[in-house]
Amino acid sequence: MAKPVASIVDPLRPLNADFLENPYPTFDRLRKEAPVFWSEKGKYWLISRYEEANAILRNLGYGKELQHWRQFNPLLRLGMEMIPAIKSKMGWMLNQDPPDHTRLRSLVNRAFTPAMVARLRPHIQKIADSLIDGFAAQGSCDLVADYAFQLPVTVIAEMLGIPAADRERFKAWSHAMTEALEPSFNIAHMGASNKANDELIEYLKPLVEQRRRSPQDDLISALVRAEEEGSKLTEEELLGNCVLLLVAGHETTVNLIGNSIYLLLTHPESLLLLRQKPDLIDSAVNEFLRYESPVQMMRRLASADLEVNGQQIKKGDMLIILIGSANRDPAQFENPDVFDITRIENKHISFGLGIHHCLGSSLAEAEGQIAVSTLINRLPNLKLTGAKLEHRLPFALRGMKVLPVEF
Repeated sequence: MAKPVASIVDPLRPLNADFLENPYPTFDRLRKEAPVFWSEKGKYWLISRYEEANAILRNLGYGKELQHWRQFNPLLRLGMEMIPAIKSKMGWMLNQDPPDHTRLRSLVNRAFTPAMVARLRPHIQKIADSLIDGFAAQGSCDLVADYAFQLPVTVIAEMLGIPAADRERFKAWSHAMTEALEPSFNIAHMGASNKANDELIEYLKPLVEQRRRSPQDDLISALVRAEEEGSKLTEEELLGNCVLLLVAGHETTVNLIGNSIYLLLTHPESLLLLRQKPDLIDSAVNEFLRYESPVQMMRRLASADLEVNGQQIKKGDMLIILIGSANRDPAQFENPDVFDITRIENKHISFGLGIHHCLGSSLAEAEGQIAVSTLINRLPNLKLTGAKLEHRLPFALRGMKVLPVEF
């Protein structure tokens, strides 16, 4: 049984606007008063401190397969078996445990190694310059729509072999799918997410068939070859994980780039320092990731009865690791609420840890470094415009709705 904590409530249910804009005071209170907190409303545990988050993410005793959730609604369990889109998403490597996770991840891992990313950097630089060329003469733009979204979606779409003319379509599909990432099961969001998944699968099917007939130097062709080798990748897994790569391959990086630019524009002393010392870009990107983590939460399921910080976790319990809270834990980070692009000791967990550490972390870091450096150097008079800016939903992915600037 969870120990009751007076006056603490689950901030995720319901999610209010004040918390969405600034969750950090609430995180601070959770870390101090209830670092392992049972939400009676949500039927899950909230993990807010770095120590426990780090241990859980590294521990194979915590799994990902949602069907093992002890509180799983029987109707949702039935839906997972009956609705193709839900079944497809449950087959993503992101939602799998070993041995299936190991098998699926090994098939795409080589495309995201640091060496492969290093070879991509000159091309990412060309994309960044081309995007800025497209709006530099306008004097103003929305950096989310015109830059932060465009760069990573172009990169991952090219890696997969998606035609350039079709890339804008992924924005609506991707947003619909990520809105279903909230801790609670929202029927409307789930329906929109499933519809987007189905449409994206139907879009990808002829591309996969085309690659079977005429392989190219892209990731879809590589996955087709793996499928045809037999017993490695089913067609359902191939299509489902192409969807995952398209969505995960740009969605969080959009937020990384947007958050980074917003932080620099609201901390002009840091912007000036980075312009004066461009070699700080590596530590700056790590600080962007820590201070405003693009991924705010990760789920795990207890594979056995366990104890965490004196709380009894039962087999099948869901745990929600609050990444944004762990990354602001003063027990791990000195002056955690201070934004410092020169920070050296910065072992943030924004990409996760253990076997589920983000496959594309090296690519995301490279895109963030190139996108930010290129923008602030090419547009020296860059500044924010407009009224108070808002963060977008879902809470699980923290990013700006829009980022209006002039230059």
